[in-house]
Order: sequence, then structure tokens, then C-alpha cells
Amino acid sequence: MLKILPILAVCATVLAASSGFADTEDDVGPGLAYASVYAPIPTGVAVAVRPWDNNNDSQRVKASFTDALSRRGVRLTETGSPLILNFETEIESLAVPNSGPSLGQLQGRNWDSRARINLWSNAQDSVIAGRRGDNSAFATTRYILRATLDDQRTGQRLWQGEASYTGPSNDQAGTFAAMAPVLVDGFGENLRPKSFRLE
Repeated sequence: MLKILPILAVCATVLAASSGFADTEDDVGPGLAYASVYAPIPTGVAVAVRPWDNNNDSQRVKASFTDALSRRGVRLTETGSPLILNFETEIESLAVPNSGPSLGQLQGRNWDSRARINLWSNAQDSVIAGRRGDNSAFATTRYILRATLDDQRTGQRLWQGEASYTGPSNDQAGTFAAMAPVLVDGFGENLRPKSFRLE
């Protein structure tokens, strides 16, 4: 009995340490944001927000930027300001193309032939369980939102920020609109890469 106690103590320590590591890994979100300031932003000067692409989805993201900036106390204007916050969006598909049914493999040479058939599997296509469905439903997308603050009088870039988020491809404009306040949190500051989650 006394020999078992040290072994149980070691097992409990290993289990506690592994659960601690799992908690820190869960804190990392699917989003990453960072920003750099290149020159001081003039105080008291209003900022105009402009999308690079002037479509309806970009107008939704623009509204999110202006709301977040006004909550932060930044004066805003539509025209006539030398400070322009430009932003652009980019979408990257991270889906792996479907290679077709995987019911088995067939190999053949002049002197030897082999066939492997998946009769039953709950993880892959198989003869008995059937197709596992289209993998495109599990496709993910990387959303990238870039913003720059430029002084039109001097042509100088004052600040630049970027946020990327990996998630499902169901509401692109909504995802970008939710990412805008994350960038505004680092507006006018140097922001080290910081992970985040969207709700």
C-alpha cells in the first residue's frame, strides 16, 4: 500500500499539470490583432472613415468603425478632414477541396493487384455506413481587416492596424463589423499581437 502512494501522487501531479496547460491553450482565440503607430496623431482633428471598396457590406463595417471611434472619443467627419482612416477587407478560404469518395483504394501493377475497401467506418466514407457528407460544410474562412490612418496634408501614415479571424463562412459583413472595434481598441497605439474571440 505504501508503495502505491508515491505512484498515485505522481499521477495526480501530472494530471493537474496537464489540465493547467489545457486552460492556457483555451485562452488563445481564433482572432489575432496588432497595430503600429508611426507618428503622433494630432489632437482635436476630426477623422474621416473611408472603405477602399464602397459596397453595402463595407458601409456596414464603416458604421462599426465610426461607432467604436466615437465611443473612444475620436471626433468624426464625413469630408474635409486631413486625417483619413482607410480600411480594406480580405477573405481567404481555408477549405480543403473534396477529393471525392473514399470507399477504398486500388493499386495495380503487371504482376500484382491489390484492392482495399472501407466496409464500415464512422469517420470515413464506407460501403455499409455510406457517405459521411460533404466536407465543405466544415470549411473555414480567414477574415482579414486592415486599417490605416493617413495625414493627407503630409502624405504620412500615422497608424496601421490589422486583425484576422478564422471562423465559419456564414456572415462575412457581420464578422468584419465585429472585428472593427477590436482594431479601434488599439487606435493610435502600438498593439502587440493579441488574440481575441468574437461573440
